[in-house]
Amino acid sequence: MRGAGIGYVERMSRRPIFFALLVAAGAAGACADILGIDDGTMRTADATVDAPADVTVDVAIDAPKDAAIEAATSPLTCGNATCIAPAQACCRTGDPTDASDQTFTCVAADAGCAGLRVTCDDTASCVGLGHPGTICCAEVEGGSIALDTACVAPGTCDGVVMCAPGDDELCANDAGAACGESSVTILGYTICR
Repeated sequence: MRGAGIGYVERMSRRPIFFALLVAAGAAGACADILGIDDGTMRTADATVDAPADVTVDVAIDAPKDAAIEAATSPLTCGNATCIAPAQACCRTGDPTDASDQTFTCVAADAGCAGLRVTCDDTASCVGLGHPGTICCAEVEGGSIALDTACVAPGTCDGVVMCAPGDDELCANDAGAACGESSVTILGYTICR
């Protein structure tokens, strides 16, 4: 009887070890499940882990950020017509000092022009072309007749500033001038004078 009692006591004293091993095995299975370790035990899929990635985030990240700049256009006065820059320019031909002898035609930006090629006509057209902070300048060399137009930084215009009718504030920076129709430099357009 005494031997039987000792065996019972020994078995009972081993139970905490047995239970500790069971708990450790359960914890190892849970870790295996979390870590994705294949230990042969069937597990159910975790929907939050196995769900497909949100593709709307990728679309927003991959969208071109400069699309607005790449597609920049600007209406451009060309006599009685309106050209769409930068795809087009205005080609003014004829006597540059005689308005009755001038012809205005919208041409492809890379087409030849046997007269004055106008690519901008005021500050707003420069902004529309993707050149914010610039002004439209009718450039002259050694005379008073415009040879070219371009969007340039303020204060760097080698000629006259082209303006929209009524844009006297822009012209106020040009020696107190007002915006008005050109009488010599670039007939058919308004300039600071």
